[in-house]
Amino acid sequence: MSITKTLRDRLVAEAEEAETQGLVKIAENLTLQIERNEVREDSEPYKYTGERFQQDVETALWDIITKASDFYDKHIPASEAQKIVASVASNIMSEIRIVANVKHGVGAHEPPVPGEVKERVEFDVYDD
Repeated sequence: MSITKTLRDRLVAEAEEAETQGLVKIAENLTLQIERNEVREDSEPYKYTGERFQQDVETALWDIITKASDFYDKHIPASEAQKIVASVASNIMSEIRIVANVKHGVGAHEPPVPGEVKERVEFDVYDD
């Protein structure tokens, strides 16, 4: 997975701020995300569909269930695991949309639908 350079820079700044404030767990988790994700230029073409995003969330939850099953040395029936994954994925996505103030479910990197034209306007700012 990759993230934009701008997002990486924000995460770095937040990690540094968290460390300054003694928020060790937040700083560690942000640093881990910075290290785990490749960085792409903001203007680099990138497609990431809602379906792929949903699958990535569900895959991460399945990883957790598998680790829990191993940790507790207990079998978790797949049908029950899928119910947990569906419920938690839905709740996580809802919470993220609320916190991020997302009014719709369309991602910024989804391919355009037929007939749709996506335009990106960039401004150059000059200091006098």
